[in-house]
Amino acid sequence: MALHRRAFLGTAAAFAAGVGLGPIGRLSAQQRPALPIPPVVTPDANGAIAVRVQPGQMSFVPAGPTPTFGFNGNYLGPTLRLTRGSTVQMHVTNALSQDVTLHWHGLIIPGEVDGGPHQIVAPGATWSPKLSVDQPAATLWYHPHVYPTTAELVIKGLAGLLLVDDEEAPGLGLPSRWGVDDIPVVIQDRRFNGDGTLFHRFNLAAVSVGYVGDRVMVNGAFQPVAKTAKGWLRLRVLNGSNARPYRLRLSDGRRFYVVGSDGGLLEAPVAMDELAIAAGERFELLVDARDGAGFDLVTLPVHDAAIMRMAPFDEAVTLMSFDPTGADGAGALPDRLAQLPALPQTLPPVSQRFVMDMNLDKEGMGALMKAGAKTLMEPGGAPPEAVKALTALIVDGKALTLKEQLSANAVNGKSFELSQVPVAVRRGTPLRWFIGEGSDAMLHPVHIHGCQYRVISHNGKPPAPHLAGWKDTVPIAKGGSAEILVTFPHEAPTDAPYMLHCHILEHEDSGMMTQFSVG
Repeated sequence: MALHRRAFLGTAAAFAAGVGLGPIGRLSAQQRPALPIPPVVTPDANGAIAVRVQPGQMSFVPAGPTPTFGFNGNYLGPTLRLTRGSTVQMHVTNALSQDVTLHWHGLIIPGEVDGGPHQIVAPGATWSPKLSVDQPAATLWYHPHVYPTTAELVIKGLAGLLLVDDEEAPGLGLPSRWGVDDIPVVIQDRRFNGDGTLFHRFNLAAVSVGYVGDRVMVNGAFQPVAKTAKGWLRLRVLNGSNARPYRLRLSDGRRFYVVGSDGGLLEAPVAMDELAIAAGERFELLVDARDGAGFDLVTLPVHDAAIMRMAPFDEAVTLMSFDPTGADGAGALPDRLAQLPALPQTLPPVSQRFVMDMNLDKEGMGALMKAGAKTLMEPGGAPPEAVKALTALIVDGKALTLKEQLSANAVNGKSFELSQVPVAVRRGTPLRWFIGEGSDAMLHPVHIHGCQYRVISHNGKPPAPHLAGWKDTVPIAKGGSAEILVTFPHEAPTDAPYMLHCHILEHEDSGMMTQFSVG
């Protein structure tokens, strides 16, 4: 594990050489690092885990060192591994000079320990919540949730995986050797300033379409190579980007099997050639690499967000490569996975409607369309003058005032206010909720705290098989909607409520979030 930790924290210099500040193509073999594998941290003998939120520095680009934030290191964080039925004493120490929180995304826990914007950890302070784990095995994650600075904190590096184990999953025979045939894949796009610092600006483009990076990292590395076992591989994929969606494929056309979604394993594997994954979503994939042949994980141009097709994302982009030439793995693809509770034959009526609103959609999307955003969807892509104009809006657009930022977006016509908790629900009651969008048609991945739910309809139809398991983030787009069946087993009082928000973090930080209590 010590070797994995050194790889995770020290690869930047290996892949910085030759990388410019603009979009990058495929790197040469000499420039490509080994995939960083985050170390696994489990509770100590006292059942505790210490997480230190700290400043760091990385050598991402030749222009200069990049100031970063990390958990227990310079950038990103270790994988926290918890067991169902356990209670873990967390100790979160803030070594930054600004407020943080730490949200356990996907963990079903009371509002008081959820780590939302009410649980501020001031500089120099330590927050020590007890987390009682009672949910199936799943790939979750953790990140800050400070209002309105979540986007910036995540851009600088504050994110990590959180795994839940249970008694049933090991009996399935899934690949389970961390970093060997059980591979973490945290995908994030980034953009750098001329001095090597990470770009971030809350301007009209940001509150409209979110963060638009011009390069992509996996586990904090550019186009890394994973040397793995020869056999079945389990990829735990997190879209940790602030806004960018991805269309994932394997370069040689081989099929993969989705075995898990946000909140745990599916009932049976779902064979797919291509997978759309929105910000905040997770999927577990099984890939047959028993032939020992190498392949790439690539992302194709997306359908639902024109601005996200700017170069290099107007063509297939290599995210990472696999070299499955290690010792044979013992993992297998089961026919059946988890036993999910059957959906009731009679569903409750819709008790709550949540509509995502973009108050500056006309101004923001109008400016982008005028600059030529629509040409990004045309054969051959946008002309150079359109790319230049769009880049200027993204990078050089005038920063909004804080008042303008906080009122740019909304839920149900009202921008987020920390002191307002407009919805109250009863603990333990099955609820049917409607999630939709207003007059805009862009992608909104909607995340709900304190639960794992089932999607019962997606755009008026039954959910696709890979979306039919436990979810905490559901994507809607093009005027679409979702209906979910959700139950909240824990309390969330009005001074520690749960959040419902778009997981495009620039939308969240500009008002597209609401609160609800559970009692």
